Amino acid sequence: MKSRALLLLLIVLTLGSQNSIAHSDRRIDAIKTICQKIDEDVARSEQEPEHSNIYLTELAVNKGNGSYPAVGIYRPLVKFFYTYGDREKDPYPNRLTKIVVTVDRSDRKEYSEYCFNESQQLISYHEKKDDIERRIDFVAERPIAFQQDNKHMNLRNRSTSGIVTSVLKEKVNLVVIFKRSLRF
Repeated sequence: MKSRALLLLLIVLTLGSQNSIAHSDRRIDAIKTICQKIDEDVARSEQEPEHSNIYLTELAVNKGNGSYPAVGIYRPLVKFFYTYGDREKDPYPNRLTKIVVTVDRSDRKEYSEYCFNESQQLISYHEKKDDIERRIDFVAERPIAFQQDNKHMNLRNRSTSGIVTSVLKEKVNLVVIFKRSLRF
């Protein structure tokens, strides 16, 4: 009798966790679909910028390649991709869709990208830095999945939550820079 109850409990827990995983996978699939469409739109806009509704603002630091003390080569480049938002309220393009940050340093290259939904909420973050690759997916700017080097990471882990906090702080900083650039 106890073994039947235990077996039934295990079956219920297994089905419940599979349902939760399936629900999470659907959200992640939706995020990947949105990001893929953004990537396609951005690629098309870079091929024919004069015929695109995707606009680009770049911030280049140390464009002249001057050597930084104790660092050597240091050349960050931030690309803000944006398009039209609510054209009834504002006729100008101002809706952020993607931010790409590349940093060339003497000994390495760093890459990160932030993808946003139509509500300008962060939905995906991807980074390649120091031979580590990370991807974090968000819903309502709360992390739902974290992968590091294609391994799923626990979101409740202290170091993982610290990384998420850093990503969100950097996103806020970059969005402020973008919004200020629109007033230029």
